[in-house]
Formats: sequence, structure tokens, C-alpha cells
Amino acid sequence: MTNDEPKSPTTDLDVPNGILARLILRLHLARTQNQAVVHSTLLFIGLAFVPLMVLSLATGIELNGSITMPLRSDHVTMSRYLLAAPILMLSELLTRKWLTKATARFRDIVEESDVDRYNQMSSSCFRLRDSIYIDFIILAIAFTSSICGTSIVLAIEPSSWQARMHEGSTALSIPGYWNTFLSQPLFRFVVLSWFVDYLVWTYFLFRVSRLPLRIIASHADGVGGLSFVSATQSQFAVTAFALSCAICSVVAQTVQHSHVKLQSFTHLGIVFLAVILILFVGPLLVFTPRLAQTRLHGIYMYGALCHELSRTFASKWIPVREKKSESEPILGSGDPSTLADMNSNFQTVQKMKPVLFDRQFVTGFVVATCLPALPLVASVIPLKDLCMQLLKSLM
Repeated sequence: MTNDEPKSPTTDLDVPNGILARLILRLHLARTQNQAVVHSTLLFIGLAFVPLMVLSLATGIELNGSITMPLRSDHVTMSRYLLAAPILMLSELLTRKWLTKATARFRDIVEESDVDRYNQMSSSCFRLRDSIYIDFIILAIAFTSSICGTSIVLAIEPSSWQARMHEGSTALSIPGYWNTFLSQPLFRFVVLSWFVDYLVWTYFLFRVSRLPLRIIASHADGVGGLSFVSATQSQFAVTAFALSCAICSVVAQTVQHSHVKLQSFTHLGIVFLAVILILFVGPLLVFTPRLAQTRLHGIYMYGALCHELSRTFASKWIPVREKKSESEPILGSGDPSTLADMNSNFQTVQKMKPVLFDRQFVTGFVVATCLPALPLVASVIPLKDLCMQLLKSLM
């Protein structure tokens, strides 16, 4: 693409949103955007976790046995910096590709007279996220929240790799300072950046649902030709897994070090699962009014066509059958096939769903959310019994 060619909304989606990925591209440390995402993930681990381990070992905190929670036993830190954040960053390799396909597909089903309107709308949505000012605001929030939470960290776990005793009071250790002023802000920046990206995508879906779309009631996918939207949304199951890893690590650490029973977190698990389903399934409901309206209109129109075709078929062939005339054999005519096709179309319209998701879609997010919790549950319920209960619930 030359510089004189206009940039399409689809091209806007190919730009990595993170500051680290943009920095790597501008420094020519990666040839492609996918490489930039991978390199930015490695850079995050190199800045957020590796220095913590090096400083903990160098200061003797990790191996002297004087603390109750060394870094290697800190499930929250290990999960955040080695699982949750890297998975969130690498998930762009999957989700961004599908988002690009979805924006191109939406352009095909928008009414021709509104294509320019769609292009302007999508460009404005994704151009907002590419603003460097948004990144700086997110970064400021991440740093502020991390620094303000220092006193909470020291109060909850005074005997850990993050704290040290100084003149009778608890203060941050050297790796604790690194974690407070760099690692935690970077982690929160990654999470907040993803959340803003997802809000932009959700807002985009809402705006698209208000455009005149060419939804076909008799489409074979049962949702008017919009099944690609749920296919795109299902890719966020990877994100649900990453967020669940972060939450499960907090539960695991609380159970291990505070001796709280795992069963006491049952309600928290149910609430978190409900939040995940609302977060990822809820945005698809913006198309429900249009789907329901298209189905009702289709039942009316296709019902009228079926009635007219059935009446024409009956008026033509029933008298022939009564007179036993063989002037035009029915087997050589295309009328029965036409009538059967129209009846099949009407049945498809009747079965059209008012929502874009199905049981399989919801199950995918439930499995992705519950998967990180299996080691916790297995510590209470035997693994064999747990697997049998999961299989029964899925069948």
C-alpha cells in the first residue's frame, strides 16, 4: 500500500495497540506486527519478572529462609507476570486477525448506500484506540493505583519477598520497590489496555447493530448470516482463561497461606463466572432486536410465498390427478421441487434464533474460565471424581 492510498478501517485494526509493541516497531526491532507482539511479551517478562527474581537472589531474600513467602511461592506474582499478562498480550495474535475479518465481512453486508457511513464509523472507533494520549492516561492510572496500594501489600503480607524490617517497622525490600514502581504498573497497564481495546470492540458492535444490515432470514446459519460475529467473539475465550488464571492465583495463595477453606470461595467463583459470561456473551445481544424483527418479517413474507406457491401447485396438479390426465406427468415437472425448496426455506426461517450464541459458545467460555481452577478443586475433590462430574455436565 502506498502513502497515497486511503487507509481502510480494516488496516487500522492491524496496528498493535500496546506502547511496547509500537516502540519495538518504531525501533525496527521487529519486521511484522505479529513479531512486535511476541517481542513486546518477552520484553514485559524481562522487565516485570526477571529483575524480581534476580534481585531476590542477589539480596538473599529468596534463599535465606527468614520469610514465609519467597518469590517462588508467591502464586499471585508468578501467575500475573508469567501467565495472565503474557497470555493477554499474545492473544492479540488470534483475536486481532478475527476482528480484521469481521470488519471486512460487516462491510459486505451493510447496505450499499451506507458503506461510506460504515467506513467512517469504524475508522473513528479504532482511531480512538490508536491515540497515544489514551495510552498515557492508562499508564498514569496503572502507576497511581500501584503506588497507592503499597500500604495494603505490607499490611496483608509483612513477611514476604516484598517487605523487610527497618527500625522496627515494615518497609519495601529492593525487589519490592521494583515490583511496586515497575512490575505492577506494567501488569495493570497490560490489563487496562486490553480492557479499553475490548470496550472499543464492544462499542463498534453496538454501532454496527444500528446500521441497516442485509440480514437474510432464510440463511443456513440460523442467525441471518451473522454467525461470523459469534465466531469472532469466541476467540476471546483465551482472554477469559488469562483473567481466570489471575483470579485463581489469588484464591490459591489465600488458601495456602491464610488457611481458608476453598469452599468459602464458591460464591466468588460463581460471581466471577457470571461476570465473564456477561462480559463476553453480553455484547452479542445488541443484535437480538434486529434478529427478532427479521425473523418475524421473514415468517410473514415466506409464509405468504409458501401459501401462494402451495395454492398454485394445488390448482394445477389436483385437477390433473382427479382427471387422471397424463398430458403433463408430475415426475417430469419442477413444481414439486420448487414447492419443497420453499417449504424448506420457511422451516429455516421458523428456526432462526434471536441470539447469536448457542450452548456450544457458552460452554467454551465456561470451560476456559473453569480450567485454571481445576488444580484448586482437585486438592479438595479427587481428580477422577472431578473428571467424571465434568463429563456428565458437558454431555
